[in-house]
Amino acid sequence: MADGILKVIDAFYLAKKVDHYYWLHTDGDDRASTNVNVANIQTIVELMTGFEIETLEVDVQSEFHRAFIERSDRGAKNVIYVMKHEPLFEKRFAIVKELCHILVDGQDDFQVDPCVTIDAVKASAPLFSDGSLTEKDSETLAEIIALELIYPMDMRRKDRENIESGASHKSISEARMIPIRYIYRGCDDYWFEVCKAIWSRLPAPDPKNLNDKLP
Repeated sequence: MADGILKVIDAFYLAKKVDHYYWLHTDGDDRASTNVNVANIQTIVELMTGFEIETLEVDVQSEFHRAFIERSDRGAKNVIYVMKHEPLFEKRFAIVKELCHILVDGQDDFQVDPCVTIDAVKASAPLFSDGSLTEKDSETLAEIIALELIYPMDMRRKDRENIESGASHKSISEARMIPIRYIYRGCDDYWFEVCKAIWSRLPAPDPKNLNDKLP
């Protein structure tokens, strides 16, 4: 369990780096009037990992997937396939989640057989608990970090105030282009305080910039 907690902290620290570099090395965005730019997140993950990442839409439907990754043997090239017919807000989150797999997963954290991953996700053991499976832990952690990137704390803080003033989760979901289940999760009192506590304890990103990785 202790190792699991360290993995969560390490993953949040990687998310902090992405957010820091997002503003430093891309055109960023005005979060008062728009949403997180998924392409910018992809650019930063490419710079941080050194991997080439391509995102493609595929004209297939799946009961269990909204997106999935094809990785090369050495990891130098990663292709994210996203289901063409999914709503845009689902595509956005799914792509960021797959980017988080590239960012967070170690060599032993991902499974090349999607059926094994699906079976693991159905298991009931909580994240990094006794009996939890590596594949499920990987999926859960990628989902947690994806939420931090596509729906960051500054947005959630403002939206929590709006909810208290009468705004609906549905209206916020539509405005943020984020699935409503993640609006509920991100604005939940307990989860918000947990994330705030983790973020407040993270050190400053090191290195401060990625200039040596820029073309």
